[in-house]
Amino acid sequence: MKKWNKELTRIFIVLGLYSLSSGIFYIFQELWMAENNLSVKTISTVFSICSILSVSVIFLCSNLIPKDKLKKFSCYLFLIKAVTMFLLFALNQTELNILIKFLIMVDYVIDVEVWISLYPLISLIKKEDKIYAIRDLLYDACYYVGVFITGIFLGKGIGFFQINYNFYILIASLITFITYIILYKTDLNKYTKKEGKPNVTNQLKSIVNRIKKDKISKSYLFYAFFGEISYSCITELQILILVDYLHFSAIFISNFSIGLGIGAVLVGALVITKLTFKNNYINILLKYGTRLLLYILALIFNHKLLILLAFIFIKLSSDAYIDITDAPFVNRYNNDEQLAFNNLKEMVEYIGTGIGIFLCGIALSYGIRFIFLVGGLFITMQIGFAFRALYLKNKEIK
Repeated sequence: MKKWNKELTRIFIVLGLYSLSSGIFYIFQELWMAENNLSVKTISTVFSICSILSVSVIFLCSNLIPKDKLKKFSCYLFLIKAVTMFLLFALNQTELNILIKFLIMVDYVIDVEVWISLYPLISLIKKEDKIYAIRDLLYDACYYVGVFITGIFLGKGIGFFQINYNFYILIASLITFITYIILYKTDLNKYTKKEGKPNVTNQLKSIVNRIKKDKISKSYLFYAFFGEISYSCITELQILILVDYLHFSAIFISNFSIGLGIGAVLVGALVITKLTFKNNYINILLKYGTRLLLYILALIFNHKLLILLAFIFIKLSSDAYIDITDAPFVNRYNNDEQLAFNNLKEMVEYIGTGIGIFLCGIALSYGIRFIFLVGGLFITMQIGFAFRALYLKNKEIK
């Protein structure tokens, strides 16, 4: 086993700063867009398009970026992301909404590619199921530190200057630029070998042909697809739902998000160390079965408290058991194939995200309770494929 070294530490610092800037930038992004006269329907449409565009970008990047160029590529992504955020800051209240929507899409797509490129960088140095889970825990911990910062200072004044949503975009841009510098200064050459330009056709055929014959991977990808539809339908527009449908204030949302974020990190850490059962079917039911039960209760009774309880459990359980439900299926692939498979997984998930957001918009037109009907239907299919993938994986080990 490779020791924890300075390169791995630097990559985790990059991950921490990236997630910190995300917490500062994204927690109130939907409200910032609303302040710039974008309607709920427009915001929903923009994010749906973002998800579909992400699939194309992930496909191109996964086939055109060789592994020895991954760090350089990630550096470019951070730099472009920092510039995009700064432009959004400058365009606030300019009524240039077409340009704002375009830059939101650019940022979203870049953010997707940044996220999926970080684990392959980590796995070049150290590859373990626990590291996969630590990645998500660290992201969430630093993300909610960012949310905490926004909640403390939002609305405060410094002389004649008032801290608002737009100010946080500038701060996120600066942090992202610092992240770019740190990654740029990190030397990963000894962990990669020189590669030529990938053959797009051969690489695509290789991963697709393997998955066609691999029942485990197919079951896992269906699990990820249906899970993302369910999750996105309920959570992707959660801030707007809390404000427009449940009538909570921005301060409440900030405190609510902080509490859930801290809780999610603590629950995730506790599950990894103390609350993982030997029978993984029980672990899956604890996470997704409880979600399904809460969806059913929210759908039937349509009570504000039950709706909040469902939102709370979704967030608290987000990091639980991912070393069981995700990591073993990603880590079945060696380093040469892992980036391609991880990108394919993200493509499947972002198609699911687009569908989930679209269905959320339709469901909300009938009432908030109906997002739980859609979420419940798809999480039932997710549980089925999770059981199948686990069953097949256990057979493979035996």
